[in-house]
Amino acid sequence: MNDTPHSADLLVELGCEELPPKALDTIRDAFFRSVCDGLEKNHFAFDPGKSRSYSTPRRIALLLSAVASSQPDQDLERRGPAVKAAFDADGKPTGAALGFARSVGREVGELETLKTDKGEWLYCRIQQAGKPLDELLYEILEQAIRQLPVPKPMRWSANDFSFIRPVHWLIVLHGDRVVPGRLFGLDAGRHTRGHRIHSPGPHVIDNAQEYVGVLQDAFVLADQDYRRERIRQALTESVSTVRIDESLLDEVNNLVEWPVAVAGEFEEEFLDVPHGALIASMQDHQKFFPVGESADSDRITNRFVAVSNLESRDEAQVREGYERVIRPRLADARFFMEQDRQRVLEAYLPMLDRAIFQKQIGTVGDKSRRMSVLSEKIAEVLNGPVVDSKRAALLSKCDLMTQMVGEFPELQGLMGGFYAEHSGENEAVSTAIEQHYSPRFSGDRIPQSDVGQIISIADRADTLVGIFAAGLKPSGNKDPFALRRAALGLLRILLEGKLAIELNTVLELTAQGFHGKIELPDDLLTEIRGFIVERLRNYYGEQGFSTELVNAALASPWSTLPDLDSRLRSLDRFMGGEAASSLAASNKRIGNILRKASFTGSTNIDEKLLVLDEESALFDAINGVQSSVEPLLSNGDYEAGLDILAELRGPVDRFFDAVMVMDEDPSLRNNRLALLAHLKGQFDRIADLSVLG
Repeated sequence: MNDTPHSADLLVELGCEELPPKALDTIRDAFFRSVCDGLEKNHFAFDPGKSRSYSTPRRIALLLSAVASSQPDQDLERRGPAVKAAFDADGKPTGAALGFARSVGREVGELETLKTDKGEWLYCRIQQAGKPLDELLYEILEQAIRQLPVPKPMRWSANDFSFIRPVHWLIVLHGDRVVPGRLFGLDAGRHTRGHRIHSPGPHVIDNAQEYVGVLQDAFVLADQDYRRERIRQALTESVSTVRIDESLLDEVNNLVEWPVAVAGEFEEEFLDVPHGALIASMQDHQKFFPVGESADSDRITNRFVAVSNLESRDEAQVREGYERVIRPRLADARFFMEQDRQRVLEAYLPMLDRAIFQKQIGTVGDKSRRMSVLSEKIAEVLNGPVVDSKRAALLSKCDLMTQMVGEFPELQGLMGGFYAEHSGENEAVSTAIEQHYSPRFSGDRIPQSDVGQIISIADRADTLVGIFAAGLKPSGNKDPFALRRAALGLLRILLEGKLAIELNTVLELTAQGFHGKIELPDDLLTEIRGFIVERLRNYYGEQGFSTELVNAALASPWSTLPDLDSRLRSLDRFMGGEAASSLAASNKRIGNILRKASFTGSTNIDEKLLVLDEESALFDAINGVQSSVEPLLSNGDYEAGLDILAELRGPVDRFFDAVMVMDEDPSLRNNRLALLAHLKGQFDRIADLSVLG
């Protein structure tokens, strides 16, 4: 048997050619999880809490804490054949008994007997020695590598294996000892490589614990979290008003091993180009960070900050190089703008009929015309600006045909608003066009103008109804038309904009635009509504509301989404009160009683049949609060309504203590069921508390 296994840190480093920055974090984290899972499944002790993964543009590494040198010994229990089958009539062991004995390394006479309620069986306890780490580690690593979410694996040389990039060196150290083995055709060793320019190496890792320090001495910051914050600090120290886009910061973090911030500038004349286009050019093409006019300004200056991957002896020359490469990109943006502005925005409208949105529901031009009609109808329901909404919706997609948006697709909307203003459209129209794609991502603001909100609703609703009608609803992880995002954006605008229009009304008005163009199944709008409501559950779940609370509010007769929101938040506050749990339990009990009794009768109550004081008292209490609750519910003051209904707690508790609802007398039974249905109906007008009981 094994002696008590010792433990040491385990270092695994895959040294690669430059790894794709946008995929690196995902691959590193997946490698870490898979190897940890492999160690756990193979019963190797280690400390997950102190284990880390590291990555730079040229390496993926794992440093797993206190990994045992071998599996623990295991006590195994083996059950063999039934005793009846193990011995013949003369008591001699049969082939089954002899075979079982051989399989466990024992003589038949050494086997035990296990008695169960189903009979007696041959039985043996054996101790199995744990396997050493060296024997299983590479199998664990290979399995983890096979499972990595590599988007485009590649082969190199004449090898029959692949990876996201060619692998040039391999370290596998357990403490100070190399674990012998091969991956990607490479023998494991203890030599890593440093910064390509400052300290290429090779550099020896004597012990796994020295890994991060050795690399830092070689001008490589291996800890991606530390490196990311170093970049942030360097950016702000360089220019305090630098605009730090977090996704760009993540990408740049995976492009450098030894970050150095370098501030530069460009000619002020380029500031005539819409600043969104300048920002897109700097961030997307050059990976530069723009500098704002102030910390909270949307406008930028003619300065930027780049992140270099080395400490240059001549920073001025590095700065000049960055300034030289950015000018052509900004000149391109200015050229596109000048070419686009030779036409008014409306002139691009006919071109939209050349762009297919979806072959079953037509072109982008068709969509724009549907949006225009739909926006007009929504504006009428909301008593909003009808003419501006109709106009803004019609022109909202025109910028898709411009050269600027062709080069920078992320500027759609922003350039449309800019070109609309230049074309003489009024401020309401140009602002709405600029804003109508919002919210573009989680945490983004909804459109701030009323016209922007209206055409944004129309855009999303048209997409949802049209794509569902075409039979292309999301399936699993596939959502090519981003319908989940469209649904979330739609409900956020309705909620956060406090718009008094029912979701059903929006969908019904939208469907009118497709009549005669594509078949709309009878249950289509119900299906879409359910799809949107499911996004609503997720939305509230992310805000911390429990599933039961959301379900209780959704079960109410809510009209608009702001109305639903008011019910939910009122219910949330109410559930923290003293009477809430008791009333919720009572509502649940009432719901169960009514369901088991299959009660579908009238809630009209015959006072002559209220023979017990407790049921009469409950009847009077309900009538007493009803007149007070009615005006509160009419005004949407659900919190105050719940507070008044909470006064029913005492009469309800006394009723259930004294009254047998399911009386043998049918008339008494039905009258009591009607009383309970009437009681539950008072709460159901706000929310279904029975869901919470």
